[in-house]
Amino acid sequence: MNVFTSRKLLALSLLLAGSVQADTTFTSPSFLHDSVVGKLQTATVTKSDTLIDVARRYGLGYDQMIKANPSINRWVPAEGAVATLPDRYVLPNTPHNGIVLNLAELRLYYYVPSPTATTVFTFPVSIGRMDWTTPLGKARVLRKEKDPPWRPPASIRREHAAEGEILPPVIRGGDPENPLGHYALYLSLPGYLIHGVDERKAFGIGMRVTHGCVRMYPEHVELLYRMVPVGTTVHIVDQPIKVGWEKDELYLQVITPLEEDGVSAPSPTMEEALALIEREVGGELTLFEDRLEAAVRRGDGIPIVVGRRTPRFVVR
Repeated sequence: MNVFTSRKLLALSLLLAGSVQADTTFTSPSFLHDSVVGKLQTATVTKSDTLIDVARRYGLGYDQMIKANPSINRWVPAEGAVATLPDRYVLPNTPHNGIVLNLAELRLYYYVPSPTATTVFTFPVSIGRMDWTTPLGKARVLRKEKDPPWRPPASIRREHAAEGEILPPVIRGGDPENPLGHYALYLSLPGYLIHGVDERKAFGIGMRVTHGCVRMYPEHVELLYRMVPVGTTVHIVDQPIKVGWEKDELYLQVITPLEEDGVSAPSPTMEEALALIEREVGGELTLFEDRLEAAVRRGDGIPIVVGRRTPRFVVR
């Protein structure tokens, strides 16, 4: 598809994003036929950079950046190394409206419809770790709050107390110790929020580290807060394998969790990928099995072409 950026929304995103340079906005006249957005780019690692610094600079997630650059040491990359910026995505198989959170790829999508186009914003997020999982299902945004106070649940207070840290019943909004940051969207799932974070924890965005809430970069949550109206639908899904068209080419995106994330679910398989392609695409396809195998084997979340529409010839 021809991907272009909405000037008005891009201006807003650049105003709020500060120095973060990664694209977050993609607009198309229609997502009915094409569902691949963004593009792969590269960045040169400078002196004293970690790979995580590069991810933060370009607004990408931790896991996403690590998996896309397996040959680069995350903590001590060679100066001058060229890092892949994996800013290309197959849209999740969900309705293209409201907020969509795909747990498998640690990424949030927000669709903004209009009479002539649909704009999708996409951001990396942190989600619940294995003992505090973020639930699947459908919800909505109940309310929004700037500088929200944090009232740690009893379970979290007990966890911190076991480690020698006594949490107060309430941490006021705007306090540097408040883990909710400056903006929060409260969901209809009791106890679950989409919220920001201060810069001290921003380098954990794109990891499974929260107590179930959805955590975003400060500039990203501010943008989402300004755009999303109360009542917006939120779809929470788990799709480690996604397929989508760009013109006549079929893309496959496979996301295998990092071993350090401790995810108990098995990694995606060839059989699952083939079943998804058959279910979503059907038979009008020339499939490149070597590329499909490579996508599943790598599991790095970078979409690759695995097939092409089979031309139809009419004999008269």
